[in-house]
Amino acid sequence: MEVQDYSRIILVAVFIITAFIIGITTNNKIIKLTPITSLLFLIFEALAQQNSFPNLTGPYLGQILLGNNPQLFAPEIMINEQGYHSSIVFSPDLKEAIWKPMEREYGPVLYSKLVNDKWTKPQEINFGLESGVLDPIFSVDGNRIYFLSFQPIDKNSEQMERIWYSERTKNGWLNGKPLDKIFYNHPTHWTFSVAENGNLYFTSEHPDLKGICISRFNGKNYLPPQFLFDGSMPFVSPDESYMIYVLKKEDTKTDLYIRYKESDGTWTSEIEIGPNINSDKHDLAPYVSPDAKYLFFISQRERMNGIMWMSAKIIEELRPKELK
Repeated sequence: MEVQDYSRIILVAVFIITAFIIGITTNNKIIKLTPITSLLFLIFEALAQQNSFPNLTGPYLGQILLGNNPQLFAPEIMINEQGYHSSIVFSPDLKEAIWKPMEREYGPVLYSKLVNDKWTKPQEINFGLESGVLDPIFSVDGNRIYFLSFQPIDKNSEQMERIWYSERTKNGWLNGKPLDKIFYNHPTHWTFSVAENGNLYFTSEHPDLKGICISRFNGKNYLPPQFLFDGSMPFVSPDESYMIYVLKKEDTKTDLYIRYKESDGTWTSEIEIGPNINSDKHDLAPYVSPDAKYLFFISQRERMNGIMWMSAKIIEELRPKELK
């Protein structure tokens, strides 16, 4: 029996004892409970629910991938009715996890940490922003969390999705800051990616640059964004050798595609990531784990905006021979 089961039994026992003490009795039988007793029951039930997070040990919330095909990640844990706005992401050492339930833009993200080989109960984090957090990712070194937020920069700025970040300290994560002035008025949407050298890949919704763009980091500031190609929600590998992204073609559904960087710095033509991965539903928001073992993405094939995961071997299998 798990610890949370014992806690629940103890709480119920306390409730029963309290009911006998403050209930109205006749012939030693309770015939009516006072409002206070009912309130106590609700409190005890809430406390029991707080202790209901399962005992998860080991990497990836203790989940084990069976086979190489896509499957739901942690289906007994990731049960938000509307699904998730982006894939779960992990810190470089695989000891922290962040994910975003599919809520309106003002909702927080959920954060869990591996402590003594056990994942903590998820806690809500909004990095001090009233307008919520969307689509968080860790930096390659793990010292920053980047994310989107509708938080205005100041009282006079327009409310729109902008790229923010939080820095790690020994006491936790600092309040969020907007990333760079060059992005203050540049509209963007959904997941993005930051390479090891700081280069930022994102979806631009600017009329003149609509699609996937790169903003190169010169060591101090970000340079003006440059258009790369059509698509959205890019994930780029830390060394920028490949990019997985989302593309919508003839029909209205979205699928995953991949490109590889050539020796001259250009990108190969798009390659569909495969019929065993792309489904007849929306597939989007790709993310590859820091150890390069797993590909995560959002899909509507089995449940609303469910988090899927699979082996990342497909990345090397699709790489053109001349680039291996």
